[in-house]
Amino acid sequence: MLIRWRDRVDRVLTWKRARTYALVLVGLLVAAWVDVLVLGSPPLNASGTPLGGDYIAFHTAGRLVLSGRAAELYDHSAVSGVEASLLGGRMPNFYDAYRNPPFVAALFAPLALVDLLPAFAVYSVLSLACLGLALWLLVQEAAWLRTRWRGLVVLVLAFPPVYFGLIDGENATLSLLVYALIYRALARGQDRAAGAWAALGLLKPQLFFVFPLVFLASRRWRALSAYALVALGLLGVSLLMVGPDGLAAWLRILLEPESANARANAWRMASLKSFFDLLLPADGAVALALYALSSVALLVPLLRAWSRSVACLPALWAWTSLVAVLIDPHLVDYDMTVLVAAAVIATPFAPKARWPIVLVYLVTLFRAQLPISDASVQFTVPLLALCALLVARAYGQASHESAPRERVPRAAPAEVVSVG
Repeated sequence: MLIRWRDRVDRVLTWKRARTYALVLVGLLVAAWVDVLVLGSPPLNASGTPLGGDYIAFHTAGRLVLSGRAAELYDHSAVSGVEASLLGGRMPNFYDAYRNPPFVAALFAPLALVDLLPAFAVYSVLSLACLGLALWLLVQEAAWLRTRWRGLVVLVLAFPPVYFGLIDGENATLSLLVYALIYRALARGQDRAAGAWAALGLLKPQLFFVFPLVFLASRRWRALSAYALVALGLLGVSLLMVGPDGLAAWLRILLEPESANARANAWRMASLKSFFDLLLPADGAVALALYALSSVALLVPLLRAWSRSVACLPALWAWTSLVAVLIDPHLVDYDMTVLVAAAVIATPFAPKARWPIVLVYLVTLFRAQLPISDASVQFTVPLLALCALLVARAYGQASHESAPRERVPRAAPAEVVSVG
């Protein structure tokens, strides 16, 4: 009876039906975005905030670099002044801090040659190009999707974090591209390339923190040395741009009290750190301790798995990606775009995670919150933790079923579960 019930439920989520649902959702998301644009008054949208969301911070950073004022990238008055001029004085007290490392600002200098809105349009095209390239790379590593790539594109565009990142002018699709490049390098035994790509992930350090630990645990010394060399090079570029004082200013911005930030952005924060900050708003020390303990509890079994023979790289990769997201101390919903790589690669190896993935779509779309006592926390966090548990169990099962083998980076052949 139970098996029949499961079969009936699974038939609701065949590949064809999922693609149809996603196509409808894409249409609704595009309509909502167009509505906000049409009802707005450029350079502001209908809600009175800048068109392109946080892209204005990147554009401002590019302008400061172009004008020889890179040392002021993290100066409140300098950034606020440039942003006010970009908005034509419509929001004189507006301030959107630039939080990325100095070297990233250099990438936006060419776009800063033109006005804000044309630059955002070009940036959006580049972001879509990063998304397309990431998907192409991932499909090359996932044989089951090579004839279904059109449906995959629809499903990814319907993933709310991808949508939020694109309309908010974020660099989430670039992060996804780097994740795809790291996986591709690991799958092909190219340790040096994996290390170099992981170091480029320093464009958003907290989202790529797990990878040097993975290289260390798995004794990938070539990857670790390449990571260190590229990281030192980027540090040198950053020092040349802003000097020691500029780097110190960047660190101060990163270390601003996260609890206040989590409360202000509770509707879109989705990390363990923000979860405990919101759960215990009056006791920051306990919240920090719980976050640290939870992060260690997630990292230890993951790194132990990497230290042994890799039984199923796709499942291990998905586990790693979920842990990376959960332990990120400043995870906004659009950062979950990197989980696209985990879903594309590992879905056939963890079929029980299919319905939690559907829930992730719904929860992130509505930014559903979970009321606990007097607090409200993002429901996304326990849901991602559940996905991590399911993928970890799938990997553990693959480890037990696999025969002894040499420690190799490429995933061993595994039976692909039908997804409809």
